[in-house]
Amino acid sequence: MAKYKMCKGLAISPEKDMQLLKDMSKKGWHLSGMSAFGFLYRFEQGEPCDYDYALNMEKELDQDMLAYYEASGWSPIVVYSGLQIFRAKEGTTPIFTDQESEEELIRRNKKTYGIWASIFALLLVGWIFLIGFLDLMPIIDLVILTALIICFVFTFLPFLGFCKSLFKFRKTIKQ
Repeated sequence: MAKYKMCKGLAISPEKDMQLLKDMSKKGWHLSGMSAFGFLYRFEQGEPCDYDYALNMEKELDQDMLAYYEASGWSPIVVYSGLQIFRAKEGTTPIFTDQESEEELIRRNKKTYGIWASIFALLLVGWIFLIGFLDLMPIIDLVILTALIICFVFTFLPFLGFCKSLFKFRKTIKQ
């Protein structure tokens, strides 16, 4: 039997979600997947276990990298383009042991999401401006406006999350 829980904001505070997954495993509910849109975690019941979870956001995860993670003790649980969640026994060496590579990944993702958020923001502003000049049916205006807002939100929030993660990461390094 499966159990579902809402994602707490993987793009903004991934550490909270990883803690949620860890806490659920301690109760005997282990992550087995996610909904198509990434809003819900799917858990399967099993024996309580102390697992650590790690998030990786590589755009493409090739077989060599996957084999490396598995050899390091990390099992892939969720593998999508741009989002991977791994699980390992508590105390396993973290996925990122090299601070430079972790910072580079965060910076690269921040840049990508920042570009897409900017594009959707410009399209959104442009569409709002054009609504006054175009004589389309109101329903078409609303559908396009809604689609642009959704696209903007789902690129801007991860951008903010990566900005926050980069700030916290750099603050941690300085200490």
